[in-house]
Amino acid sequence: MKSERLQVSVAMCTYNGSRYLEEQLLSIFEQTLPPDEIVLLDDCSSDDTVALAEKLLARSGIAYRILVNEKNSGVKYSFQKCILACEKEIIFTADQDDIWKPEKIDHMLAEFRRDPDCVFVFSNGELTDSRGQSLGNDVWTNLNLRRAGLCDHVSPEVYRRMLMYTWAVPGTMMAFRKSLAEKAFPIPEKKGWIHDSWLAICAPAFGHIVSLDETLTLYRQHEKNTVGVKVKKRSKKEENITQVQKVLFYLKRHAERLSMVTESLGKKMPADYRRHLESYISLYRKLQHYETDGAAKKLFFLIGRFFDGKLSAFDIRRKDVLSYLFRLPHRAQPPRN
Repeated sequence: MKSERLQVSVAMCTYNGSRYLEEQLLSIFEQTLPPDEIVLLDDCSSDDTVALAEKLLARSGIAYRILVNEKNSGVKYSFQKCILACEKEIIFTADQDDIWKPEKIDHMLAEFRRDPDCVFVFSNGELTDSRGQSLGNDVWTNLNLRRAGLCDHVSPEVYRRMLMYTWAVPGTMMAFRKSLAEKAFPIPEKKGWIHDSWLAICAPAFGHIVSLDETLTLYRQHEKNTVGVKVKKRSKKEENITQVQKVLFYLKRHAERLSMVTESLGKKMPADYRRHLESYISLYRKLQHYETDGAAKKLFFLIGRFFDGKLSAFDIRRKDVLSYLFRLPHRAQPPRN
């Protein structure tokens, strides 16, 4: 007997987003497999975002609801509220300023149909400028995620390891079962996590994860991105140096961030995933005496890591440390993407 089709909600949050909102909503309406509902939550916009959304949604033929925060609450709490307001089994999160390719929902939903234990799917994206024109780079490459091992249908081991030292899954490129959000939320009050990174790191505790190396979203970069990326093409050597830069950025703060995961999920977390997280928490605590300021301290720290190889847990080889050391006097601040 043919199984019933999985139904889809789109959770979109807006804030003074009228400039790009119409293009984004139209790209959702025109999906080859349209969503069953759209829940839009506005975070107290002062422009005509809500009126424009109402006009466009009313003529879309898709069930919708528009929610408006009583006060400005920020992206973390707005998306959490919007996601929990969705009623369908599969939820896609949407920013107000991107563009979805027509096959996005169809291709990502197919992974949930294929594997009933799949709780989280994420795709790649194409970087564009403010006009929606391609910048000639995809998100996975630009964020150095391929260097970290991200690929089509990435293995669970690589995915888990990658989450220990990088921001891997922009919210505009993810879909997940509502049951995952219900188990993972609330997002910790402390700073450091927002909805996308929190769901991405909690997902392995509740089921399978699928990565699709398809650029199903046009990820628009402009002057008002809440979270954007710096567009840059790198050589292989530069990718290796960037890997060191990223890990050094995380060393001072990530033990506490990862501890929030084990504390929040508690007994809901499988034993093997807990052991994995705790091993990285322990390593971070051993290394977190490192300070990003002070060239001498930095130099001795890295020389020590060159000899003891402790950064191998972050996919950093001795020759990567050596390349970074040669660049150290001329290095800019660590990249935060």
